[in-house]
Order: sequence, then structure tokens, then C-alpha cells
Amino acid sequence: MKIGIFWFLQKQVIGIAHPFNLNDADSIGLIDSPYTHVDYWKNMQSVYPELRHYEYEQIPRGRVVFDANKEKAIVYMDKKLFNTVTATKIYDFFDIDSENAIPRKDPHYRT
Repeated sequence: MKIGIFWFLQKQVIGIAHPFNLNDADSIGLIDSPYTHVDYWKNMQSVYPELRHYEYEQIPRGRVVFDANKEKAIVYMDKKLFNTVTATKIYDFFDIDSENAIPRKDPHYRT
């Protein structure tokens, strides 16, 4: 299981998924990625040249954090991505079993 940030581009998940350390949990038991969409966007634009015509918030996106108390990943995502097919692709990208995922719509991640 990994945490990180992602975008959903042309029916595929792109972004960064990385391991985490349980000792990094904050005061409420969450472990978040240090990566931000705004800062990581330039990396994505260099890998996917077609993204140079877009701002980071124009592509459906989301974030995966780990809840150490529940021992599950919380997957925050644009409501456009809230369907089984897309969620499965996101879970695969982050090596998450569906029973260990808590999908959440988040107004912060909207296009």
C-alpha cells in the first residue's frame, strides 16, 4: 500500500505513489504525502507533454492518505472519478486492496 497524489488522464492514473512509515502519523493518526499537485505538476508536464496546455486543477485528481487508526487508505478524489472502474485503477496504482480503501468525494479536488 502506498500514499501520494494522482490525476486521471485519458483513462489512466498518473502521479506519484510512494511508501510511508507508520511512525509518520500525525496527531489524529493520518499519514499524508509531502507531494502537492501544484508543485508536482511540472514533473507531470515533462512526462506528458499534452499537459502543457492545462493547469494542474483542470484534470480530475485526488490524494491517498493512510489512516493508521483504521489501517486503511483514504482516497480523496474528484466526484467525476467516483465509480468502480476508475476507483479500481486508482487502487491498483497505489497497491491498495479495495477492502482496505475508504473512497471519499472531496470538493477540494474538483474540475
